Amino acid sequence: MVYTEKRCWVCNAVITWGQSDTACKVQCRSLLYAESYRIERHKEESYRKNRPCRLQLGEWAETLRHYKWRCAFCKGPFESLDHFVPVSQGGATRVGNVVPACLQCQIAKGGLLPEEVEAIPRDVIERIARYLQRRAMPQTGKSLPVSRKS
Repeated sequence: MVYTEKRCWVCNAVITWGQSDTACKVQCRSLLYAESYRIERHKEESYRKNRPCRLQLGEWAETLRHYKWRCAFCKGPFESLDHFVPVSQGGATRVGNVVPACLQCQIAKGGLLPEEVEAIPRDVIERIARYLQRRAMPQTGKSLPVSRKS
């Protein structure tokens, strides 16, 4: 039998024997609980609107860890789950389309497609698109639009 160490979904610390399978301490468990509630709200809304929602807590936690639990756009404190390609434009709630965002950046981006956003620097949009493309590849192989319309 091969033993693999379990790591915390929040801080990536090694989880010692007798602890949770997903969190190393109470603070991390509290953060995961809040995020699981956020995902459940998105799943319920997607269900009501008959739209796909395939995002899992572990996938969202990995994205949050990648962005150090900060806004993907400005690196400030994150407050919400943002759809890179908005749901109103055909985006789904899945690992290759969601990033953490602060409310200011989420409002600045609005319901625009990534290539239409002018309020956020182009290099930031492209950096996020590259990350999401890597995350989406194992599942769909599809790339996300990032070219700016002229």
